[in-house]
Amino acid sequence: MKIFHVSDTHLGYSAFAKLDPERGFNQREADFYDSFQKFVDIAVKEKPDAVLHSGDLFDSVRPSNRAISFALSEIKKLTDAGIKFVAISGNHETPRLKETGSVFSILSKLCACNFIYEGGLEHVDLGGVEVIAIPHSTSDQFQASLKEIRGLKKGMPRIVMLHAGILGVGMFRMNEVNELLLDAIDIAPDADYVAMGHYHNHVAVTGNCHYAGSTERSSIAEAGVEKGFVSLDSEGWKKKFIPLKTRRMIDSPPLDLKGKGATDATAAILRRLDSEDFENAIARLRVSGLSNEVRKGVDFNRIRKVSQKALNFDIKYVDQDEDEVIQTRSERIGGLSEEFVSYLSRMDFGKLDKKRLEMLAQELLSESEG
Repeated sequence: MKIFHVSDTHLGYSAFAKLDPERGFNQREADFYDSFQKFVDIAVKEKPDAVLHSGDLFDSVRPSNRAISFALSEIKKLTDAGIKFVAISGNHETPRLKETGSVFSILSKLCACNFIYEGGLEHVDLGGVEVIAIPHSTSDQFQASLKEIRGLKKGMPRIVMLHAGILGVGMFRMNEVNELLLDAIDIAPDADYVAMGHYHNHVAVTGNCHYAGSTERSSIAEAGVEKGFVSLDSEGWKKKFIPLKTRRMIDSPPLDLKGKGATDATAAILRRLDSEDFENAIARLRVSGLSNEVRKGVDFNRIRKVSQKALNFDIKYVDQDEDEVIQTRSERIGGLSEEFVSYLSRMDFGKLDKKRLEMLAQELLSESEG
């Protein structure tokens, strides 16, 4: 049996104030759609028996109508080709309050697929291979599901699907507020394959446990990391990572300008810009060794004009003495929910249930962002 394992497609993600010239909406949102579409096109051509999606199909609890419509149209291509589709919810699309409901409850009524999102574990028979799927949930429920797996008898080849970070054989986590963490000793040892989601880089944690990684880059920390999915053959459980072509992300080597004045520093930065191909890329250049006075004299108008060939270009000053990073454009501002939760963390609300207030705020503001 041939199976494709994909994860963290984050449909609906957006960043930077740039529009796709043809489609008229956010360019990064379009990039994430394009990556998923490339995956689906490969799947329709190769015709695996099933596609397993290990969470974060969407980027938010309340994805836009455009994101939902796009997901449905692409998944329909898979089912029309006779390919089974099984997806678990990830932390990005799982509501923190039960009464909010899940977008997966809508999708499960509109297409003949397995959308697993209500906590606990579910069994899916692919026809000779058993899938045990554990969606994102509360930490207690997640741990109870892991314990339940260890007590199950194995009657056929088994795949376990999880969306969580892993500790103990390395550090595989995204440092997000509501991420679930799995101890390495709890990685379903009786499974023939563990299809992990959440960590955005493809990595083989153990011989039978793989993160597929995300299908697009969402952080400059992922520059240079290939994005794609895992092709799995149940005969011998052979695994192969299939890369996808995505928008280039460049973290340019640090530029040490210690001892240079503003004019020379400007010239050095412009030479770096001229020496690398930043066309339509997302790029960052870290600059060190400049005093505050010299920084003020750097000609950012010239630099900005030259860097316009990139989709997005950031210069960051690195203070060598304090190891401090200063961004020359504007410090990152998170989404509404992220910024409001940060605000709550600094406030004293007396006897009010601050945790519940935080959860309610995140739900409402995530919906507003969507």
